[in-house]
Amino acid sequence: MKLNKERYMPWLLVLPALIIVFGFTLYPLFHAVYFSTRNTDLKTNIDDFIGVDNYRYALNYDSTLADSVIKTLMFAIGSLSIQMPLGLGIALLLNREIKGQRVFRAIITLPLVAAPIAIGQVWRYMYHYEFGVIKYAVSLLFGTSPNWTADPNWAMVSIMIYDSWQWAPFVALILLAGLQSLPPEPYESATIYGASALQKFRYITLPKMRPLITLAAIFRIIDLLKTYDPIAAITWGGPGRATELISYYLYRVGFYYFWIGYASAISLLFLYAVIIFTTVTLQRIARL
Repeated sequence: MKLNKERYMPWLLVLPALIIVFGFTLYPLFHAVYFSTRNTDLKTNIDDFIGVDNYRYALNYDSTLADSVIKTLMFAIGSLSIQMPLGLGIALLLNREIKGQRVFRAIITLPLVAAPIAIGQVWRYMYHYEFGVIKYAVSLLFGTSPNWTADPNWAMVSIMIYDSWQWAPFVALILLAGLQSLPPEPYESATIYGASALQKFRYITLPKMRPLITLAAIFRIIDLLKTYDPIAAITWGGPGRATELISYYLYRVGFYYFWIGYASAISLLFLYAVIIFTTVTLQRIARL
């Protein structure tokens, strides 16, 4: 029996990639689904099938999880409200014909290539209340400075500032690509009719950039919801639990208490929520 090479050769060529995808994505996902239905505790070696009890407890009884979800949403909304306008402003500046434009574009990408956990350690010392440079600069300007990482009212703000410093350039690069792809004809017509720069931005740039702005916001929201590195590097979820986002709470449940089954259930609920949000938002973008 002869094999039909034209029929089977494409599958043979992609088989190594399929094996890698299955090994590093699908297998861990199925394993998480399996553990989410079990009471698996590595400290006591308990491993019993309990069905949907982990999900029921997470949705109805875990007040700490609910609090971490609220903090995560607050962090995502606060950071996004900083990064989107800041990224758009940077993109508008870099879209202008200025001397050294390429150098500036290269400089703003530096935070993106830095290791988050390493840079987080640097920012931790910058926030230090005794010898931190941020504390010194704020005190110099306003006469006093909060204890950024030890004050529950300012700890979350400190994480937002760090995250915006690192990821606002990502938003800027996406929006800059969109600005450079806009056709010049509408701007030329608006100039002939005497439109100001603000009117051009409001009635031409923003409407045409809305789908790309929404897409950049989706990318950032997904990443913000799973933020872990700044928390682990700067505040460790504190003071108290003031900055304990859902990702850090998930780490604590899985790798501190070793409740693997419950941690798997939380991670899957989080995955389902992100998938639903992304699907609904992308459908709305498709209608624009």
